[in-house]
Amino acid sequence: MEIGGFDTTKNGLRISVDWLSFTVKTFTDWKTLSDYFGLSLEHFQDDMIGSYGYKKRARHMLYDISILYDGNDDMGIHVDVSGSAVGYFLQCYLNKNTCAVTPFGSVAYEVTSFDDTVLSDLLKEILDMGQLSRLDLAIDDIGCNYYTLSELREVFYNDLYTSRFRGGYTEIYKHSKSGCSGSTFYFGSVNSDMRIRIYDKQLEQNSKKNDSVRIPWTRWEIQLRKERATVTASFLAVGQTLPDVACGILSNYLRLIIKDNVRDSRCSTASKWSNFLAGIKKIRICQPVAEKNLDDKKKWLMKFVAPTLSTIYELDGDLSFIYSMIKYGSLHRSIQLQKLIQASQYTELCQVE
Repeated sequence: MEIGGFDTTKNGLRISVDWLSFTVKTFTDWKTLSDYFGLSLEHFQDDMIGSYGYKKRARHMLYDISILYDGNDDMGIHVDVSGSAVGYFLQCYLNKNTCAVTPFGSVAYEVTSFDDTVLSDLLKEILDMGQLSRLDLAIDDIGCNYYTLSELREVFYNDLYTSRFRGGYTEIYKHSKSGCSGSTFYFGSVNSDMRIRIYDKQLEQNSKKNDSVRIPWTRWEIQLRKERATVTASFLAVGQTLPDVACGILSNYLRLIIKDNVRDSRCSTASKWSNFLAGIKKIRICQPVAEKNLDDKKKWLMKFVAPTLSTIYELDGDLSFIYSMIKYGSLHRSIQLQKLIQASQYTELCQVE
C-alpha cells in the first residue's frame, strides 16, 4: 500500500480508505491525542460547535479532519477523517512513529518495513485504544475499463444481478441549476450498517473543479458502520490487503449475472464481473447471531404473543385452545428447541450429581 492511502489491484483498480471515524477513551485531552497520531496542533482551529453529543470541536485548517471533545465523562474523544485527508493522516502517523526514539535510543520503526503496514498498525492501535464507528472503502475504476454508469444502469434495470440487500437498489439523481448533474446507485438503506454507493466520479470531480478530470471514472464505495466497520478493520489489522478486503466484501454482497437459468442464484456470473474482481475470494463481515436462550424466548412470547392469547382466553372462556397449542408445539419442535431442552435436562442432572 502506498502512503497516499491507496493500493492497486493486479487488474488496475485503485482501492483506498475513504472515511475513518473512531472514538478513543484513553485520552482526556484532544491535544495529547492529536500529538499521539502525529498531527501538528498549529494546523487546528478550535471552535465551539460540537456534534454527536460533544460540546466542542477542533478542525484541521488544511485537511478535512475533525476532533470532537468535551462530552460526557464516558464519551472520550471522537475523530473524523474524510477520504481526502486519509493519506495525510497516515503520513502523519508514519512520520511520528518512524522518527520516534525509544528510551534506549533506538528508532521505533524502520521506514522500509513500516511502509507496507502503516494502515494495519494504525487500525490495530485504534481497535486497542477505542472503538471504530465508521470505515469507508473505495474501489476506483479509473478509465472505466470494466463498467460505466450507463452500463451498470442497464444491468440493474434488467435485473442482471443478485444481492444480499433487501429491496434491491435505488438510483438517486442529483440536480443543479444547469440541470441533472449525475446519479448514484445505492444498495442498502441510509440507516444500515452496510451500504454500497456507485457513481460517476469524473462527473462529481468536474462539478467541483471545472472539468479538470479528463478520464472517465466509476467509483464504488462501501460504507461500513459499527460492528461491520470493526470486523473489516480487524481483517486489515492482521495484514489482509486493501484490495482483498474491499473486493472480497463487494463480491460477497453483489454479483452481476447472465440470465441462463430461471433462478437467479443458479445463473452464471458475468465474465466482466469476474474480471473486475480478479478472482478475489468473498469475505463475510456479518457476525453470527447469538443463539436465543430460554429467557429470551419467554420475553418474546410475553411481548408479542401474550396479548393475543389473553384475548382468545377472554373470548373462549377456557384454556382449551392454549392447551392444544402446547400439545401441537411438542410434536413440531425444531432441532434447536430440542437441543435447548436436552441442554437444560443435562444441567439439572449435573446439579443432582
